[in-house]
Amino acid sequence: MGDGRDERRVVRAPLRRWLNRFLPPVCVLCGDPLAAVEPRVCGLCWARAQAQRPPRCDRCGIALYDSGIAFYDNGIAVSSSSCIECRDWLPYLRFARAPFVMSGTAAAMVRALKYGGWSDLAEEMGARIAGVRLPSEASVEIGAVVPVPLSPARLRERGFNQADLLARVVAARRGWRLLPGALRRERHTRRQARLAPRERRGNVAGAFRVPAGRQAELEGEHLLLVDDVLTTAATAQDCVRALCQAGARAVSVLTFARARRQIPKWHS
Repeated sequence: MGDGRDERRVVRAPLRRWLNRFLPPVCVLCGDPLAAVEPRVCGLCWARAQAQRPPRCDRCGIALYDSGIAFYDNGIAVSSSSCIECRDWLPYLRFARAPFVMSGTAAAMVRALKYGGWSDLAEEMGARIAGVRLPSEASVEIGAVVPVPLSPARLRERGFNQADLLARVVAARRGWRLLPGALRRERHTRRQARLAPRERRGNVAGAFRVPAGRQAELEGEHLLLVDDVLTTAATAQDCVRALCQAGARAVSVLTFARARRQIPKWHS
């Protein structure tokens, strides 16, 4: 279960939504009044969200000033062989992309959706995910969208799966099939955000599987896995492993935000 702060946010969220029916709407993040065309986050807060900037790794999409050294062509890495983020990824995890860096305003949006109970933020966030430019072959190959599942305990606690809400928006806007329930989380795991990178891998190892009877939907498909944040890719890789063992040909990943790699500081 989550800590007390997360649980209190979820309890308060329905009250805030109820009050919004009778009070002028304000931005979820800054509290400024909203125009009718701004559903939950004002334009200024969206402008403050830090976009992923080139040069980026052509496979994992991370900004290379955070990850390693590579050769570039128009700001995109020609080779990701020197990118320390994805060099050990599963070979059938094709690529990962995210429109924003997990910091500042974008991180606040993730927290508001995930822990604050603002489920209607998913429409705005999902629209930004759907607008991400994908490698040309992927746009043609992708056949269906799969959300990263929550455990039943976490789903009861939160009331919704933020990845499922985001995936629905992405699938609708890009015209891809949505496969809810094609992947299940078999056991409750600790929150990844509170764990070190090595602990994250062990925490989710073997946690996902494809239910019996769903393999035929995945056979030979290039699937798109959708989640809110990509950090170490431990969760994504375990999902990818389960999907490809069930018959998928390849899996790519789209998230709203990408965590920045922490570069150790050298001291003289």
